[in-house]
Amino acid sequence: MDHNPNDDPLNPLAVARKLLPACLAVIFALTIVWTWVAYRYESTRGDHADGFDVAMAVMDRVSPSALLIVIVAILAVTVGDLIGGFIVVTARYLGNKFVKPLIEKRREEGRVEGRVEGKAEGRVEGKAEGRVEGRAEERLLWSEWNRRREEADAAGFPFSEPPPDRAQDNGANGAE
Repeated sequence: MDHNPNDDPLNPLAVARKLLPACLAVIFALTIVWTWVAYRYESTRGDHADGFDVAMAVMDRVSPSALLIVIVAILAVTVGDLIGGFIVVTARYLGNKFVKPLIEKRREEGRVEGRVEGKAEGRVEGKAEGRVEGRAEERLLWSEWNRRREEADAAGFPFSEPPPDRAQDNGANGAE
């Protein structure tokens, strides 16, 4: 991508090209308004012989004002552009100063709420998983205890090992 120096916003020619259409529109509008005002004045004076004299008098009043009209148009467009820039810069500053911190605060509050909700959900899911795992461990302990009991019974040995739930209450894990 080539850099065009005429597109640089700090280049006076780029600024002039950007503002030229607005400046021409203001020049046109001011010329029309000033010509109308001069016509209204000259047509009500009553010392003109015909319409041609009125037109010449209007031209005599409007012509010297051409430079002033151009200067006023340039100033009006430039001031308008500066005011627009000031509004944009002020809006960005205020947004960064006041709105952005509020958004960040809300975002952080959302993160905190999310963490709290996540922990609560994790506890609920953890409890459910813990119950499932606990039941599976309990089934395993009971099935191993029952296997040992049946083996002792089949071999004719006395089996005095307490069931797993009593062993867990006593702090043992089911094996003697």
